[in-house]
Amino acid sequence: MMTLKDCTKAELLWIIDRLRNRGLYRLDTIIAIALNDLEYQREQKKLDEADRLNEESARLRQQAAELLTPYEGKPILDIPADVLDHASAILEEAQALEEKWNRLMKV
Repeated sequence: MMTLKDCTKAELLWIIDRLRNRGLYRLDTIIAIALNDLEYQREQKKLDEADRLNEESARLRQQAAELLTPYEGKPILDIPADVLDHASAILEEAQALEEKWNRLMKV
């Protein structure tokens, strides 16, 4: 027996249209509730991804700060180049995550 999961998008739209044309009681309300639930799920998924990006960016920034902590108060020339390069690469990765967050949140 065929289920809704077996249907294509076009077929699902056809089924909804057919049900609406038959005038089933409160179908418009049921569809509106389902659409609201779907919108909520999409928004929650987006917020979960935004939280993940934010946490990862913060973790990377903390990692870069920990790399540079031993050199706090010293001239930049006293910091080994490989440490600066590593910290810079970590900060670039954190920045890329922040840019993904901005695009996701449409900031």
